[in-house]
Amino acid sequence: MRRATPILALLLLLGGVGYYVYRNGFTLPSWVGSISSSSADAATTGKVKAALALSRRVSGYDISVETDDGVVTLTGQVGSEDVKSLAGEIARDTEGVKEVRNDLAVNPGAQPSIDSQRVADLEIRTEILEAIARSPELGGKSIDVKVENRVVALSGTVDNPAQRNGAEQTARAVEGVVSVTNNLAVANPQAATEPPAPQPAPTDVNADLAKRVEFELYRTGAFDTLGMKITSEGGTVTLSGNVRSQAEFLLAERIAQSTPGVQKAVNNLKIVETPARKR
Repeated sequence: MRRATPILALLLLLGGVGYYVYRNGFTLPSWVGSISSSSADAATTGKVKAALALSRRVSGYDISVETDDGVVTLTGQVGSEDVKSLAGEIARDTEGVKEVRNDLAVNPGAQPSIDSQRVADLEIRTEILEAIARSPELGGKSIDVKVENRVVALSGTVDNPAQRNGAEQTARAVEGVVSVTNNLAVANPQAATEPPAPQPAPTDVNADLAKRVEFELYRTGAFDTLGMKITSEGGTVTLSGNVRSQAEFLLAERIAQSTPGVQKAVNNLKIVETPARKR
């Protein structure tokens, strides 16, 4: 009889719970939903921060990201309206984001962090070295490149003054370079008196402009230019092909429009998400 008493009590308890569920329906406690929502928001915040870190133009700024029920709020200071807009588009394009509140303040005096500046210096140095290596005149020459706070210092030895000037112009052409100190030594200074090399035949202006836009897109490292086609006609550049996100779509148009010689950019790119990005 004593053993039957606990069993009877358990049956009564289960019966009461069953009757309550029958009358009122089953709902999880509110705190269970709160924990689930907080976990999802934390994951979304991490994804947005990671996406912002991939952008060379955005990653240097101290941007705070908060997520509440899928609504992402961006705060902090950036250097321009373009950077603010780009940050918002990157966040909006991130998986799990329902809405973006872009509260970033535009402050022209805002500077990237020290760590970001070091990365930018390394990227500038790499771009200059790659450009020198591609140059028929400079490739293989003993040229050392140092970059600090976007200020470039060139040292080493070249054959003639034309190569010395060419190396300096190559460095100045890299985006982000503030100034160049040219300490290159010239092995044959008298080469300056030699007759100038014959000028190459005129190139196709439209094809040349299209290639400049393609190069600007390529050197950002953000695009698969093999899947894109760039054409030019009378200063109007048309972009077609595929990109992977809305952020790439907008960034490609902005880069094309800002390329010297481009009067108008027509963006016919299509966004083709990879399977991992589909929601």
